[in-house]
Amino acid sequence: MIGKGPLEFPTCYRIHTFNEITAMKVISRFALPICLFFIMASCHHDADLSVEPPKPPPPGPEFKCSHDTIYFYNSVLPVILSGCAKTGCHDQASHKGDHVLDNYNDIYRLVRPFDPQSSKLYTLLFSNSEGRMPPKDPFSLDKKSIIYWWIKQGGYNNRCDSTGCDSVNVTYTLTINPILQGWCIGCHGGSNPANGLSLETYNEAVSCANSGRLMGAIRQEASFYAMPKGGEKLSACEIALFQKWINTGTP
Repeated sequence: MIGKGPLEFPTCYRIHTFNEITAMKVISRFALPICLFFIMASCHHDADLSVEPPKPPPPGPEFKCSHDTIYFYNSVLPVILSGCAKTGCHDQASHKGDHVLDNYNDIYRLVRPFDPQSSKLYTLLFSNSEGRMPPKDPFSLDKKSIIYWWIKQGGYNNRCDSTGCDSVNVTYTLTINPILQGWCIGCHGGSNPANGLSLETYNEAVSCANSGRLMGAIRQEASFYAMPKGGEKLSACEIALFQKWINTGTP
């Protein structure tokens, strides 16, 4: 029969229950962080380098050269200069890891022609590992595609005078902007343009032109930073087009 006093459980049962509760509290405290760690770790994997990225978007109709060819000086060098050849990284002064990436010869040392997957230049850009470059601001898919298809096409030291030399009707839209896009915006664009100088918009280009800074740079005069950085000087035709655009009032 059940007595009149309160129900009592054996002491061993009460101790066992207390230990179980304590263990559950400890497990619950650490279980979520542990689970999140393994979930994040499982998502961090190497990219499949065997998959070809899509080809970069074709240039506009004002681009007079082949739309299927990736040109080193027009497309590849601006991308690498803007992301890699910076102070503290891979410019001439810093040469981090003994790599300088502001000219064709040094960049080509990291390339195996026609084989992007075996080229250090491409695998470091596309990797998800700690050695990925650039480390803090990885390239967009479009920029990776430019590097990939340039190597796939042989990694040649090629360039295109993108507007030809039609000086009859020189305007910002048809003449100047295509040159800026091909040679300058890779460095002088985005949220952190080189030397604080952006050339992405018409007004920014006009301001730079009116200051004399633009012509001094592209002529590579002694008192100016020579532009394009690390690349060949613009052709005589392209420089003349800029000068005519300025002389006619920057239409």
